[in-house]
Parts: sequence; structure tokens; C-alpha cells
Amino acid sequence: MSPIRSFIYFLFLLSTACFAQETQNEVGFQLGVDHIPESTTAEGSSLRFGDSITFSAAYARHLTGSKTSFSAEIPFAASPSHRVTTANAGSISSLASLYVTPSLRVKFLSGERVSPWFSAGFGYGLYQGSAFLNNGTKNANLFRNAATAQFGGGVDFRTPLRILFPISLRAEIRDFHALDTPAFGVPVGHSTQDNIITSGGFVIHF
Repeated sequence: MSPIRSFIYFLFLLSTACFAQETQNEVGFQLGVDHIPESTTAEGSSLRFGDSITFSAAYARHLTGSKTSFSAEIPFAASPSHRVTTANAGSISSLASLYVTPSLRVKFLSGERVSPWFSAGFGYGLYQGSAFLNNGTKNANLFRNAATAQFGGGVDFRTPLRILFPISLRAEIRDFHALDTPAFGVPVGHSTQDNIITSGGFVIHF
């Protein structure tokens, strides 16, 4: 299943969950930008990645605490359109990514107008390279799975908005740190990759 189809399916499940009768849950929807730092191939050529628009969502369940609260969360992010620029003709020309990383989140000043939080966890990353390499050869390693660590933080802003459920605003930055590199078509000089996503959106509490 492609990253975009997976994301749409995930959004459907989260939207359905919003009608449950629980009171300790939340689901956030964000739009942002995914930045991948420049890489270097084993032969010394640079690999530059264009920033991609990112669609993010996160379901969270409150575990314990009031002013300082702890929640289990499942962040999800899909970035469909990184352009890859390099002088190496054997590399991919584009890259898409998807992450699902169960995490633990701690929030400070819960229930106040401004509530900062931090999150860390570990899960799954999926990369999809271009169907063809820059030299026109068919890409034999289209997909690559990677264990992924997630850590980041953000700020929630309480609002008076309510559409069936209370709504707050959120700004966040997360690093999805893949413990294996995608299949770029050419060897690279490192074994991990940072994927830094900055995003903003809204959160539904139910």
C-alpha cells in the first residue's frame, strides 16, 4: 500500500474514533514540511533532498497526571514528494516516506491556555523511491523498511472552539530518525537518516 493510501486509511479510522464516548482521548491533524539533511554518496557526490509537504496525525490516550500529564500516543506522518538532486546518474530522483511510531508524551500545564509537551518513541518507517533511476534504469529497490525513533516537542493552545468536541491548536516539530537509510540507488556514507518535520494544525478532544 502506498504512503498516501495508508495515510487516507489512517485518517478514516481516526475520524471514526472521534464519535466514541471516551473522554480521555485526542486526535490531532497537522500540515507541515519534512526536511531531510543533505547526504553524501560513498564516492563523494552530494545528495540533496527538496522539502516535501507532510500530512500528519496523532492519536493520544491520557494515562495519568493533571497539571503534568502523561499520554500514550501514535504519531503518523506521510511525506510524498521529496525531490532528490545529485550528480550521480545511478540515484533515485524522488523519495516518499511514511512513519508510525508509538510514543510516550509528557505535557506541562495541561488544561491551561498554553501547554508545552515533549514526545519520544519508537516504531516503523517506510520509504518509496522513484520507479526509475536518473539514468533511466528501473529501480529494483522501490521500497525500504526502517526501524525509526521519534522525538520532538510542541505547544498546544486551548481555544473556545467546539464542533461537537473541544478543539485546540497545535504547533510541533518532530525528528523521525530512521535507523537504516532508504534505497537511494547508490551507496551512501552513513547508516541512519534524520527526517525533521515542522507542522501545525488542530486537535480534537473527546
